[in-house]
Amino acid sequence: MSNRLIGRSIALVVLAALVVSSALVIYFMDTRPRTDDAFLLAYVANIAPEVSGRIVSVQVRDNQNVRAGDVLFVIVPDPFRFKLEAAKAQATVAASTYARMEPLLGRGYVTADKLDQARAAKESSLANEGLADYDFRQSTVRAPFDGKVVGLNTANGEYANTGRPLFTMIDTSRWYVIANFRETEVNDMKVGTDATVYVMADRSRALRGHVDSVGWGVTPEEGQVVNGLPRIPKTLNWVRLAQRFPVRILLDHPPDDLMRIGATAVVVVHHGTHR
Repeated sequence: MSNRLIGRSIALVVLAALVVSSALVIYFMDTRPRTDDAFLLAYVANIAPEVSGRIVSVQVRDNQNVRAGDVLFVIVPDPFRFKLEAAKAQATVAASTYARMEPLLGRGYVTADKLDQARAAKESSLANEGLADYDFRQSTVRAPFDGKVVGLNTANGEYANTGRPLFTMIDTSRWYVIANFRETEVNDMKVGTDATVYVMADRSRALRGHVDSVGWGVTPEEGQVVNGLPRIPKTLNWVRLAQRFPVRILLDHPPDDLMRIGATAVVVVHHGTHR
């Protein structure tokens, strides 16, 4: 066989390999879209007291795992206890007053209006007692769910204000990935479609997940609407890049050692596999 024939044969083999590999790439891109524009997230809650007061006991540390109902910190309870005791005393007096007046209505010693006022006073005092009891219980702040304490920088003696967050809790029971896919890929993504996630910290471990939802809107960089009128740029970019939309991938069994909010991830969605 001549060298020319051998060269042609090699060229044909290389060309065929390129065609086959290109077809495989296109096939996998269509059936298994992939993106490395993804990151880990979890649901979080900013922990803020519902009553104001001096903190007397911080019972957790930063990055600690806690269970639902565990005590996080305690606000000095004495003022709330005193208010509760006063409300209980007022409720007792109001209830006793109403109980004494009620039999007197039939005898004409009290009017219906007076009895109604006594009944209203009794109900109001019971409501005040309930509110005082609620405030007293809220002086002890507990974990709302199983999770991890992060961003804690509070010590005993700090004054806590109602509604002002002191730290954050991560709900470690559910982790998900926000993966940004091109608009040409999201139409075929259905809720429940299987996905594989690789976290940058250990790309050798394939994590299983599934599509939880597909985003329906993003803020465009151009063509914004102002006061009801669209604003169209005067110049036209001839190279049009596909917009990306967020796809939420819920992890099935996330490993604790790899789960960090904001961690970089790579996501592959498997079309045709659905749960």
